[in-house]
Amino acid sequence: MPFPSAEWAAAYRQALNDNPAYRTAAKAWVGDILLLVRSPGADAPAPGVHLDLADGGCRAATFYPDARAVASEFVYEGTPENWQRLLRHELDPVKAILDGTFKVRGNLAKLMRFTRAAKELVETASNVPASL
Repeated sequence: MPFPSAEWAAAYRQALNDNPAYRTAAKAWVGDILLLVRSPGADAPAPGVHLDLADGGCRAATFYPDARAVASEFVYEGTPENWQRLLRHELDPVKAILDGTFKVRGNLAKLMRFTRAAKELVETASNVPASL
């Protein structure tokens, strides 16, 4: 199924809610995050999936064909090629932030408290079938 898409978002939400490792790592995390695919041009749409997360679960995963205007506590943004690499386990999500491959916006102090949960988010995403 294509990433990102409504179908992928629904499958990802289910996978997160079925993942005991994520549930444990994120049990104290309440917030939201936007997984944004950077568009090639300034005027081109940037699709994304907005996740509403609380207490180790995902309350909602909503696909937006153009997510640039979606308000979110955190935004995790990368090119289509780098999303593919991440979903194929070729990139570490934290190292990808540190080396600039992915950009993250939001309260980094909070995010650093939940690095294990963030890694589980990516690990779970990489287990959902996806094509870009």
